[in-house]
Amino acid sequence: MGLEFGHNLGLRRALRGLPLSPLVPGYGRLLARQRALGLRHIGDALVERGRVLGVLDGVFEEGGARRRQHIGADRLRQLGAARGGAYGPLLAQLEAVQLQDPAALRRILLYQLVELLQAHPQGSDPATAVALGVCPQEAGPLVRVAAAHLRLDGEQRRAVEELADAWADGKVRRAAGLAALLPAGGGGDALLRRRLAEIAERVKEADDALDAAREAEKAGDARAAEDCMLRAARLASDCPRALLGLVRLHQPGKGDPAEAREVLTVRPAPETVTVALSPAPPAADAANGRRVLRLTRVPGGPTGITEITDLSPAGGWVDPSPPFGQEVRYAALPLRDGTIDGPPVVSDVLLVAPDVSGLRSTTGRGRIEATWTEPSGALGVRAQLVGPAGPVDGADVRTGALTATGLGVGAYVLRVHCRYRSPDGTVIESAGAEHPVSVAPWPTPVDRLDATAAHGSVRFSWSGGDDADVRLVAWPAGPPEPGAELTDDPARPWPAPLPWEPRAGGGLVPPPGSVTRVSALAVLGPRAVAGPGLVVECPPAVAGARVERVGGGRARVTFDWPAEAGEVAATVEQDGASTAHRVVARSTYVREGLYVDVAPSAFSVTLSAAPRMPDAVVVPPPGGAVRVPADIAVSYRIVPGARRALRRGPSLLRVTLSCPGEVPDDLPEFVLVARPGNGRDPVRPRTPTDGTTLLRVGGGTLSPGSPVELPVPSGLRPPYALRGFLLGEGAADVRLDEPSPTTLVVR
Repeated sequence: MGLEFGHNLGLRRALRGLPLSPLVPGYGRLLARQRALGLRHIGDALVERGRVLGVLDGVFEEGGARRRQHIGADRLRQLGAARGGAYGPLLAQLEAVQLQDPAALRRILLYQLVELLQAHPQGSDPATAVALGVCPQEAGPLVRVAAAHLRLDGEQRRAVEELADAWADGKVRRAAGLAALLPAGGGGDALLRRRLAEIAERVKEADDALDAAREAEKAGDARAAEDCMLRAARLASDCPRALLGLVRLHQPGKGDPAEAREVLTVRPAPETVTVALSPAPPAADAANGRRVLRLTRVPGGPTGITEITDLSPAGGWVDPSPPFGQEVRYAALPLRDGTIDGPPVVSDVLLVAPDVSGLRSTTGRGRIEATWTEPSGALGVRAQLVGPAGPVDGADVRTGALTATGLGVGAYVLRVHCRYRSPDGTVIESAGAEHPVSVAPWPTPVDRLDATAAHGSVRFSWSGGDDADVRLVAWPAGPPEPGAELTDDPARPWPAPLPWEPRAGGGLVPPPGSVTRVSALAVLGPRAVAGPGLVVECPPAVAGARVERVGGGRARVTFDWPAEAGEVAATVEQDGASTAHRVVARSTYVREGLYVDVAPSAFSVTLSAAPRMPDAVVVPPPGGAVRVPADIAVSYRIVPGARRALRRGPSLLRVTLSCPGEVPDDLPEFVLVARPGNGRDPVRPRTPTDGTTLLRVGGGTLSPGSPVELPVPSGLRPPYALRGFLLGEGAADVRLDEPSPTTLVVR
C-alpha cells in the first residue's frame, strides 16, 4: 500500500491530492454545528476515544479489536444512534453528505486538517498531526503535503467554503465572483478546477442570452427578448440584468389569460411590507413555489434587488426590513424544481413611508394626550391638532406622544405624518394617520378643604368646585392624588358621601373610635376630579368615669381604660376656661392613678382616648364629661357658754357656710342630733334619726361670712353625744365639716 499522496488508491472518486475546497453545499451550517460541539474537525466525531483516523486512501477508524474500519454512511448512522443528543444533527448531515458523494466526507476532513496544520506553529511536525487524531503511519505524508499545499487567506477561504452553496442555489453571478478570488486552475484541486470551468461556461451562456435579449429588444421583438431574458435568469438566478429585464419586458394580459388575472398586492405596515398573490396559487403550483424579489429604485444608481424569503402566517411573504423613504416594487417569479419557470407577476410602485401605529388618545380637563408608535426608520413626525376654531397652537409634541392643554369643549382631529429621508436627501412624509377625539366638560376641582371640630361634630368648608356637585367621601383603598381625573367606572365606583349623622348647624358626627381620611370630590355627570383631603379622628369614648375631690386642691379621676387606646387625655374646664390638660399612659394610670389640680369652684372633667394621628382634626366623642359641683362646705362647732361664778352659761351651736361664687338656692338643712349615754359613755349618732333632734338650721339662713349661732337646749341630762347632719336634695353636693368628736360629748 502506498503511503504518499498521489497513489491511485482507494475509492473510485478518491483524491490524488489535497482538496483546496470542501465543495459541499451546506458547509457553513455543518461548520457551525461542529464548533458548537467544541470539535477541532469532523474526525473528532467519527472515532471513539483511544482510536485514530486513517485518511490516506479513505476515512478509516483504526485501533481496538477491529484494526481498521471504513467510515461510510452505515457507520455514520451507527454513530448517530449511539451518540445521539447534541451530536445527532451533525452526524445526520455528514451521513447525507456521504450518501450524495462518497468522496465528500474525506474532502471535508482533509480540508479541515490541512487548515489546522497550516495554522499551527509546528504544523510540519508529524506529532502535530498525531495530536489531531491522525494515524501515526500517515501523519508524516500528511504534514509534508500540507506544508507544500497552497495557503489561503481569509477572503479566499470564505470563497471556497461558500462556492458550493452559490452554485447549488443557481447564483452563478455570485459563484463567479467567489471564483475570481481563487487561483486559476483550482490550485491543484481537480474537482474544484472542473467546478470553476462549469461556472465560467454557465456565465458565458447567461451573457450570450442577455446579448440575444438586447438585440431582440432593439428589433422590437419583445416576446423573443423576454424568452432570452428568461433563459438567462434560469442559467443565473441572481443575474440582476436578467431579473430586471423580465420585470421590464413582461406585460400582463399578453400571455396566458389565467396569468393575467394574478395580482401581486402589497400591504405596508409600520415595520414590514406584506406581499401576497391574489388569487392564491393552487396547491399544485404552490408545491413549486415562487421566488419573491424586492426591487428598490435608487435615483442615479442601479436598482437594488433583494430576495424576500420570510413567509406570512396569513399566506404570502413578509419583507421584514423595507427601505424607508424609497420607492419599491415586488416581483413574484414562478419556480419549477427551484428554477425560474416563467415571467413574473409585478406589484405597483410602493413608496415605503408607513404611518404611525397604535394611535390612541385620552382626554381630561381641557386636555388631550395622544400616544403612538413611530416606525424605526422615521426621522420624526409632524403632528397637527385641529379643533372647532381651527389648528391648535402650542401642543407639546415629543417622541411618540402629544399633549395639548387649555382646550375648549368640542370635537378635535389629530393628524400625524411620519417624515423619512429619501435617497436624494429630501424629506418626504407619509400619507398621515387621522384620529378623532372629543374634549368633554369637566368639573372645577376643589382646591382647599378645611374642617373645624365643635360640640362633638365637625364642620367642613371648601373653596373651588363652583360648577360641580362637591361630595365628601372616604376612599376604601386610599384616595387618588388631588387633581386626578376620574370617570364613572363600574370596576372602581366612586364612594358614597360620608354616612355620618348630621347635626343642627351643618356639622357631621363621626363614629366614635373612627379615623377617617375625608376627601373632596367634584362631580359633574360621569366625570369627577379628586380634591384635597384631611384626617378626622373621633377617639373612642371613655366609660365609667368618676371624679372626687381629695383635698389640697386636687381631684382624683378614675375610669375604665378603653380598649386599644395607648393614652387617655383628661381636660378640666373650670370658671369658663380650660384649666388643665393631662395625658396619661396606661402603665402610669395603673401605677399612680390620675389626679388633677382644681379650684374650689365647680368644674367638669372630659375624658377621651388620645388621638393617634398627629395632624388629624380631633372630634371628641359625645358624653365622657363628669360635672363636679363647687366645693361648698358647712361647718359647725359647739361653743361652750361663758363661765359665771361657779357655773357655765348655755353652749352655742355655730354653723358656718363656705361657698365659692354664688350660693345655690337648694342648700340643705342642718340638724343637730343628741344621743344620751344611759349611764354609759355616749355613742355618736349614726343617722339623723339615731337620737333626739335638738336644733334645725334652714339652708336659706346660711350665707358665707355670717355664721348662725343658736343656744343648745339644756333639757337633756348628761352625758350625751352631739352630731350634725345635712338633710335635703342638695345634701350630696355639700361637704359637712365636722369638729373633733370629743368636743361634741357633754358630760
